[in-house]
Amino acid sequence: MQDDRGIKRIFTLSWAYTLFQNLVGATKGAKWVSDHFWRVQDGQKVVDIGCGPANTVHILPAGVRYVGFDVSEKYIGHAREKFSGDPNKIFLVGVAEDFVTDLPPQMQGADLVIMNGLLHHLDDDEALTALRLARVALAPHGRLVCLEACFLLSQAPFAHWMLKQDRGQNVRSEPEWKALIAQVFGKFETNILTGLLRIPYTQIVIEAWR
Repeated sequence: MQDDRGIKRIFTLSWAYTLFQNLVGATKGAKWVSDHFWRVQDGQKVVDIGCGPANTVHILPAGVRYVGFDVSEKYIGHAREKFSGDPNKIFLVGVAEDFVTDLPPQMQGADLVIMNGLLHHLDDDEALTALRLARVALAPHGRLVCLEACFLLSQAPFAHWMLKQDRGQNVRSEPEWKALIAQVFGKFETNILTGLLRIPYTQIVIEAWR
């Protein structure tokens, strides 16, 4: 579930979402995650589930084959316009339930599937469907990397409060994230990140393999 009430509604607009992400350092943080965890190379295929306006394209190697997938027609329309001249950048609108049992050929055989701040917007059933979609999209050697907000068992009060203000209403603790991932992936690792953004905001990187 996502909270778009009041002032948060502005983030449904791609320009406002992108501006906020840049202000808090999310783009720079994603570049760090890309260098240390995504490690994608030219010619490889990346499927970005919950891609939003496709801001991650700019931090990937130019030769990557990219498929962005999102429920928002506004975000996908913006991405299609922005990358209209690049045939290796494809954008699809839909929900995971529609695609997990009928996977479009564009999403098949991914070397890397990324979910960047998606799962904490979803309840457990929705998140499990998204994770199953990621699994069926992966090539046999492929990896899934998720970057998510995360509560800690011991956490500074202000950092805890910041997570409570997130539009996503399903921020989980590290044990809860592990229990969720384990229902779909048998092999995975987690890493807790602090200081990735300009605001006190705790995140977890989840790396899983088929």
